[in-house]
Amino acid sequence: KIVAPGPSCSMTLRKEYPELLDDPAAKLVASHTRDLMEFLWAAWNEKLLPQSFTQSLGTVAYHAPCHLRAQKIALPARQLLSKVPDTEVSAIEQCSAVDGTWGMKAEYYELGVQYSKKLVRAVERIEAKHVASDCPLAAQRIRKENQVDVVHPVQLLAKAYGLDV
Repeated sequence: KIVAPGPSCSMTLRKEYPELLDDPAAKLVASHTRDLMEFLWAAWNEKLLPQSFTQSLGTVAYHAPCHLRAQKIALPARQLLSKVPDTEVSAIEQCSAVDGTWGMKAEYYELGVQYSKKLVRAVERIEAKHVASDCPLAAQRIRKENQVDVVHPVQLLAKAYGLDV
């Protein structure tokens, strides 16, 4: 079976549990755990997903979260959304300065806001129709600082397929 958890959960299951537990079952779970968009990108490549879309997305500002780089996953959301006709996906590889919940804590909040300025400016520069991030905490930072709606890439994929979500 394939598990497709959220960002921190997939990082924990793939890397940390096998190291902490040193148990064959933990290693088995880790070897079968995938990030959601990584899973969908593999399904697209295996032609398990429809290869045509009903709606274009226009310009998408895609925040590439740190947890994907830490797991050496590349950017499967950008790859998959780029398959949608008349859609331009601009990846933003800037820090949201959330780091788990560090940037949400009162004593670090303002410092986190300062560190996230490059991300905020990059989102502004793109002037996208849609803003997306795989990281729900980074999405909160972008939403607050840029005053824009931020969605998970799977929501944009559903929209491109014409699904009402």
